Amino acid sequence: MKTDFLVIGSGIAGLSFALKVAEKQPESSITIITKSSETEGSTKHAQGGIAVVSDFDNDSFENHVEDTILAGDGLCNPEIVNFVVEQAPIRIKELINYGANFDQDNKQKFDLAMEGGHSQKRIIHKQDCTGLEIVESLLKRIKTYKNIQIINHLFALDLIVKNGSCFGVCTQDVNTCEIKNIFAKKTLLATGGVGQIFQFTTNPIVSTADGIAMAKRAGANISDMEFIQFHPTALYNPHQSPSFLISEAVRGKGAVLRTVNGIRFMKNYHKDEEMATRDIVARAIETEIKKTIVNYVFLDCSTISNKEFEKNFPNIKKRCENLGLDLSADSAPVMPAAHFLCGGINTDINGKTNIYNLYACGECANTGFNGANRLASNSLLESLVFAHQCAIDTLEDIEMDIEVCNNVFDENKKHFYPQEKIKEKSVEIRKMMSKNVGVFTNNKLLNQASLFMKKMEKDILEIQQNFKVSIALYQLINMVMVSNVIIKQSLERKENKGVFFNTDLK
Repeated sequence: MKTDFLVIGSGIAGLSFALKVAEKQPESSITIITKSSETEGSTKHAQGGIAVVSDFDNDSFENHVEDTILAGDGLCNPEIVNFVVEQAPIRIKELINYGANFDQDNKQKFDLAMEGGHSQKRIIHKQDCTGLEIVESLLKRIKTYKNIQIINHLFALDLIVKNGSCFGVCTQDVNTCEIKNIFAKKTLLATGGVGQIFQFTTNPIVSTADGIAMAKRAGANISDMEFIQFHPTALYNPHQSPSFLISEAVRGKGAVLRTVNGIRFMKNYHKDEEMATRDIVARAIETEIKKTIVNYVFLDCSTISNKEFEKNFPNIKKRCENLGLDLSADSAPVMPAAHFLCGGINTDINGKTNIYNLYACGECANTGFNGANRLASNSLLESLVFAHQCAIDTLEDIEMDIEVCNNVFDENKKHFYPQEKIKEKSVEIRKMMSKNVGVFTNNKLLNQASLFMKKMEKDILEIQQNFKVSIALYQLINMVMVSNVIIKQSLERKENKGVFFNTDLK
């Protein structure tokens, strides 16, 4: 199969890119592939909203830039931060033109929410289902373009790279196991995050680090992988995966954190208390958990009226009620869970990687915007801005030939490696990463994890040599490869920054 533009992933980054290209070059062919359904991915689960300066009487670009850099603990690229923040209103206007609706106040202006690390209210949202609103509006718009096709249930195995250029991807059909190549002039990785390599994560089950692993195998530069952000308030339910997220906006409306003994504790950790940045709140919760030897703390929502909670957080309210929790009377047990990757595949301001014709956008990319810790609700914004940048750049030199080559997979092997054994190994990886590379880590834990992953890597190499290619096996390979990168870059970091905290360092 041949296409002009290939998009791997169907979240806000991939869908926005496809729309932009389709608008500007209607005669081109655009193919979006996704290993699950087109609506599945991290974007759909985004509750909080999009950070954008819209109230210029009380807020400014300078404030948003300052908050972003402060949250990123000095490791953001200031040029990129300025660019993204100033582009935000333009990209939001486009999103609204695509059909996305955001909540308004009684003056017909955005109903702005407050989240941790922000000095002003600047989060636009659709109740607590912002991501779902965005995905649905983008998909509805995409269906109006005949030159965009979406192929569901097609797993990307490996990028097709020759002489430093990307010519597409080798895929496997989820249902038939058929392996086929898709050749493209330009390829965009928009594959999301890595949360499923941890035991507790807010990320959907599809977030198995595939894009970053593919990019690494192809020779792309990858950095800042030690910066895994843990969301402080995932609902504690050890039997549920992924963990259900209780939005930071709930604390923005007045909810407070208490120990299992009912004591408020955030004032002991930061002057902003519950509205401190996620790294600070997650470490505070983890510290209190260790003190009480109970695996959670409480989020007390009793300060928010029933009417206000229903209006702003209907999804959270319903989900908690289904679990027997009445948030007007009960406190919700919460814990930190792996949530967002601040590092990833290195790109420039136009989303270019070091591999020609290969772009990366969204959570799998490291643009320099997030630094050592992403500011709340900056992720959807980053995806919008860089999807636009990628689209504009890919259109500049599209007149090139697609180089066709054979896939490299040997299909003469007879058997698949048993699914139950793959599942066992996946569970082992998740437990090791959560135990040893969590909110807090140290050199001993990291070295233990490194030895474990190297052994796992050796075992999997042997499996690859003796068994047929399968999606489950490839997801396992990707999880181990990216876990190894996270551990290696964590050991290389000699200073605690943002979300990374090694207790052996000063």
